[in-house]
Amino acid sequence: MTRRTNSGSEIATRPAENLTRWDPWAEMENTRRQMDELMGRLFGYSPISRLIPGVPGRAINTEFTFAPDIYETPDEFVFIFAVPGFTPDDLKIEATTDRLSIHGERKPFYANENATQLYRSWWSAGQGAFQFSYTLPCEIDPNKVQANYRNGMLELHLPKAEAVKPKPVKVNVKGE
Repeated sequence: MTRRTNSGSEIATRPAENLTRWDPWAEMENTRRQMDELMGRLFGYSPISRLIPGVPGRAINTEFTFAPDIYETPDEFVFIFAVPGFTPDDLKIEATTDRLSIHGERKPFYANENATQLYRSWWSAGQGAFQFSYTLPCEIDPNKVQANYRNGMLELHLPKAEAVKPKPVKVNVKGE
């Protein structure tokens, strides 16, 4: 269908019944899903899904993804996790000579049986669980692992096994 303007030119128009309504929530959900897939392939985790809130009235993701900072010194590995809203009792930590596994689960911060509609849920106040497992590049002594929890931060110290610690050896240099 065409329409003539006051200046005499023609403009193509569509009938109103062919218009579709734009749904910004569906657009955000689609973008979040695409970014999650991309980040998952690149880094093995998906931080984008934690930045964009869920769509009202739709299922809410209750699985958390926590990626630690990992440091290595000559004597140990140090893992630093930000685990806001979790208590030490919510965390289960297991270490073997070559692997670290952490499982965390928390109850909802707010629960009310009279609440009939959830309009928005942000991961930091929700319920859910996470699981993390890491294969270490060398052996550790699992009996000496130490865990400290303070202000939502979990700090793990995993001492290396004595057999794999670097041992400096003094080399004598002979002169002429």
